[in-house]
Amino acid sequence: MLGYVAWMVRLEFASTSKFLAMTRFNPVSWHVNESKYVGAAPKESKSVGNHVGRQPSVFMNPGTRSRRQVFTPLHYTPSYKYPLIVWLHSNGHNERQVNDVMPHISLRNFLALGVQGNRAVDSGGTRFDWHESPGGIGIAHDSVAIAIDEIRDRYSVHPQRIVLAGYGAGGTMALRLAMRSPGQFAAAVSLGGRMPQGAIRDFQGLRQRRLPMLWQWARDNAQYTDDNLKHDFKLAMTIGSSVEVRQYPGPDEMDTVVMSDLNDWIMRRVVLEEASPSEYVDTIPVPYSAN
Repeated sequence: MLGYVAWMVRLEFASTSKFLAMTRFNPVSWHVNESKYVGAAPKESKSVGNHVGRQPSVFMNPGTRSRRQVFTPLHYTPSYKYPLIVWLHSNGHNERQVNDVMPHISLRNFLALGVQGNRAVDSGGTRFDWHESPGGIGIAHDSVAIAIDEIRDRYSVHPQRIVLAGYGAGGTMALRLAMRSPGQFAAAVSLGGRMPQGAIRDFQGLRQRRLPMLWQWARDNAQYTDDNLKHDFKLAMTIGSSVEVRQYPGPDEMDTVVMSDLNDWIMRRVVLEEASPSEYVDTIPVPYSAN
């Protein structure tokens, strides 16, 4: 299998010594303070079924404005055009997950934007999933597009350095939305989320774009199998994407080494490769965070 995809995929396996200082953290267990959130969840529809072990799920109405959370870097400088990470949280969490992951990625290099999932899974409206029905995908696409427009109006964002990233189901949705609008994003990153299934809307546009992707997988993740990886590679090859796959020990992608690698990859593939020589004279991007 590896020989089959070697021409377009870069595979990396972290060394054992690199993980001696690894700190693992699990956003699924992070406490959500419901008192921080303003407004009620959309009214529940009788036609929506229940999830085992969860409250009845609630689909967002197309006209409902999703919540978003902005992360600003230390010593934010309005004169510098910052790369933007649009973060799509894992199922069962919310847009504030961006505040938990960004300190482990970089405190200085990026503006970041957390976008709320498209389906509520609790009556308090604090936990959300990413539902991949046609309607749900449309809501997610519009929510991300509107959120990006709003943050560009308020902050100094480099329009050619917008990266869509996510964790778990959020990673799959990040890949899906980036493939849906490849010209809007500099790259797409998925932590433990597979390539999305379904029809490709702009096949020729994707092949011309060769969208850079980073797939980060924990070795013991149940979805990280040879068959799944081979299937996802074939889809990436079909659309001509430039893919890097990185494997890490353990059952989960939420650790500090994964976050550090994500920072390094974006700086290398998006910021340093895209920047023109004149930008290095006027501004000095920080390649690696000190956190």
